Amino acid sequence: MKVRFQNTFHRGAVRRFLLLFSVFLLLSFCLVSIPVSAQKMSDGFDPESQLSAVLSIGALQPSELYARNSDLVLEIPGVARLMTLYIALEKLPSDEMIPISDLAARYDRDERRDDRYVMRAGEPLPLRYLLLRMIFNNSDAAAIAVAEKISGSQSAFVVEMQRTASLLGMNQTEFHALDIARAERESEVPQEITAAVEAYEQFHDSNGALPLILPEAGQTVRTAKTTLRDIMRLVTTLLNNTRCKAILSVTDELVQITSGGVVQIVPVRSPANHLITVSENRISTAYLSLSDRYSLLCCWGMTPENIPVTTVVAHLRQTGIMQPTLQFYSALDVFYTKDSLTNAGGKYPGASEKAANGELFDLVYLDSVDYIHPKADHFLEETLDYLGNAPYPIPVQKGAMTGQVVFTLRDGVQIPVRVGSDRDILAGSSLISRGLLLLQDNPNLAYTILGFTLVLCVGFVIIITRQSFKLRYWCRLQRVEQTTESARSILLGKKTMTDR
Repeated sequence: MKVRFQNTFHRGAVRRFLLLFSVFLLLSFCLVSIPVSAQKMSDGFDPESQLSAVLSIGALQPSELYARNSDLVLEIPGVARLMTLYIALEKLPSDEMIPISDLAARYDRDERRDDRYVMRAGEPLPLRYLLLRMIFNNSDAAAIAVAEKISGSQSAFVVEMQRTASLLGMNQTEFHALDIARAERESEVPQEITAAVEAYEQFHDSNGALPLILPEAGQTVRTAKTTLRDIMRLVTTLLNNTRCKAILSVTDELVQITSGGVVQIVPVRSPANHLITVSENRISTAYLSLSDRYSLLCCWGMTPENIPVTTVVAHLRQTGIMQPTLQFYSALDVFYTKDSLTNAGGKYPGASEKAANGELFDLVYLDSVDYIHPKADHFLEETLDYLGNAPYPIPVQKGAMTGQVVFTLRDGVQIPVRVGSDRDILAGSSLISRGLLLLQDNPNLAYTILGFTLVLCVGFVIIITRQSFKLRYWCRLQRVEQTTESARSILLGKKTMTDR
């Protein structure tokens, strides 16, 4: 009986030990430090929008303002035109003349809508005209002419496009063709596009009550597949290139070309011209590519309340993309605002800096910087980071940059602002320079010395004035005495002559 009791006790102790050990393991897994992702600025912002996929970031800082289906890999042919534009302007000068090959001329015959503007084999055409024709008219012929000038062939240029995408960090992007318009015409619409249209119609019929879940691109893509985040990387790069932005900012233009020995004026117009006009030119730069896969709209500009944003949109239809985009821009104003982060000349609240001669000086902001944030939250970290390299060699000039103050948003985005000295630090260490520095640091002392100097000056003026009057009086007396002496001499001379 005693042995049985001891065995039962030992078995119960083992069970309790195993139970406690299991609880300990469970707690240890739960308490393991899990990396916390940065807070998104767009948290809490869910506008009603009929757009299939959209990604919007601030133009003042690259904070995500809104994203829907931005990480899905979709078949978006228009990205090939943007990549061709970027590579062409990176590798060719603006005034380059592009020879037209037999292949480009054949493509031109297939896509030509007006016999007045013919691309003839062997004749050169301006690079600017070909790029405008490519992005405005979705011209395969223009794209092939540019690609052959750069890489020699279509296939080699597609390899160049893929290589450039990797350099830009577009890791989800694959290019399958340069002649995307022809690839669309000669291939069937993929099944995932049909499924996406059905999902979009259900989303539209429910007025946004159902989530919009789009199927990703499959293995039958003939044009290009990418994500909106990859496209945003490319668009940001294009906007930072002055020549690329100038091309994308064109709404309509008359281009002069020579075809068949005859000078012609060719009108070109952007498909996004109507969007820019309806927005009252708040949207200043836009690219629109219509497709029976995903149409692509990229635009940069201001919301009605002047918040600068960059937006890329992928839409399943070739219509109904402009008005929802403008409505989305208005919705941004409801949630976000633009505020001043620093003002030029404003004092930096941190510690003073030191010059090489030991003099201390305060820092002031050299730039006026604005940033975007939710209306209900300034979205700034509490601490500021200062990057400097003291002591600074003299002379230190007022307004010259000595370092940077870095503001950090809660989504991890950093905004650097230049700072510099609030005054001049003179090169000499003489008594005069030290006195001037002392006066700059102590305005009250400077005002006291100035007042005392004014009092002394007034006293000197009074004394000099009084002495001037005395001197004038003395001069008059001297003149009177001289006159008297002269008269006395004359009288004495006459008396002497009379006595004789």
